[in-house]
Amino acid sequence: MKRFVTLVTVAMFAFAMGSPTFAADKKLKVGMVLKTLSSQYWKIVAAGAKSAAEKNNVELILLGPPSEDAVEQEINMVQDVLAQNIDVLVFAPSQPAASVNVLEQAKAKGVPVILVDTGMPAGFNDYASFIGTDNLAAGRAGGKALASQLKRGDKVLLLYGAPGNPTMTDRVNGAEQVLKAAGMVIAANQPAYSDRERAYTVTQNVLQATPDIDGVFAGNDEEALGALRAMQQAGKHVPIIGVDATEDALKSMLAGDLYGSIAQGNYDMGRLAIEKALELKAGTTIDKRIDSGATLITKANAQQLLDFRKTIKD
Repeated sequence: MKRFVTLVTVAMFAFAMGSPTFAADKKLKVGMVLKTLSSQYWKIVAAGAKSAAEKNNVELILLGPPSEDAVEQEINMVQDVLAQNIDVLVFAPSQPAASVNVLEQAKAKGVPVILVDTGMPAGFNDYASFIGTDNLAAGRAGGKALASQLKRGDKVLLLYGAPGNPTMTDRVNGAEQVLKAAGMVIAANQPAYSDRERAYTVTQNVLQATPDIDGVFAGNDEEALGALRAMQQAGKHVPIIGVDATEDALKSMLAGDLYGSIAQGNYDMGRLAIEKALELKAGTTIDKRIDSGATLITKANAQQLLDFRKTIKD
C-alpha cells in the first residue's frame, strides 16, 4: 500500500541514569495504555499489539478508558501499569500536555516509553520512540482527495476533535491548507469530539446557517459518519472524507455513501510497538520516529482493506 509519508529520524534514547537494561532471561513485560479500547480504530491497534506479544512471548498489560475524552482516567491507568513493574510503557496520550508528569514518573522509574499515534508537546523528548502517522500529511492527503471532487468556490465543513487533541487538529489543519490552496471556502470549522452523534448535531446546526455545504472533511470516521447522516437527512449527497478507514466507514463507501477515508497503519502501530520494545530489551538503538504509513481508501479499494481486517485476530 502506498505511503504518503516517510519520516524516520535516527536518534539514540538514553535516560539521565543511562540506557535501559533488561535481564536476558526475563520475560518482557509491556504496559500499553491507549486512548480507548471501545472504538474500531483502537481495537485494531490493540490487535496488532496482542498478536506481536503472543508471537514473541511478551507479557502485555493492555488498558484504555471507555472514551477518548476520559483524560484523567487514562493517566491513572498509566500510573497503574507503572506500579506493576513493567519493562516498557507503550502510550497513546489523549492530551499530551496533561501527560507530561506521568511520563516523568516513568523516567524516574527507569521505564522507557514508546508513544503510538500521538506524540508529546514540542520540547519533550523523554521517550524512546514515536510510532504513528504524520497527521498533518494525512490531513493534506484527505484535503487533496476532497478537493478533487469539488471546484473553486465550493463550501467545505471541517470537523475536528476535542480542543487540545493535536492528532485531530493536525489532520484538519492539513486538509484546510490544501483546500484553501485549491480555492475552496471553509464555511465552518467545528469540534465534534471524535463522536458520531456530536458530529451529526454539529453538522445539522451548520446546515441551518449554511445549507449549501459542498463537502466535508472530518478528523476521523466517527465524525464523518455523523456528518453523513445529517447530510442524508437534509437530502444532500456531498463528498465526505474521514480518517481511520474503520469497518463502518468502509461499508459506507461500498454502499456509495461516504466518499473516502485516510487509512492509518494502526495495526502496524501496535505490532511495531511490541517489536521495538523487544529491540530495547536486546539493547538495540531504535529510531526516534517511525512512520506507520497512511493510504487513501475509496470505494475502489475498500473491499480489499475489509478483507484484510477479517484476517486480524481481535
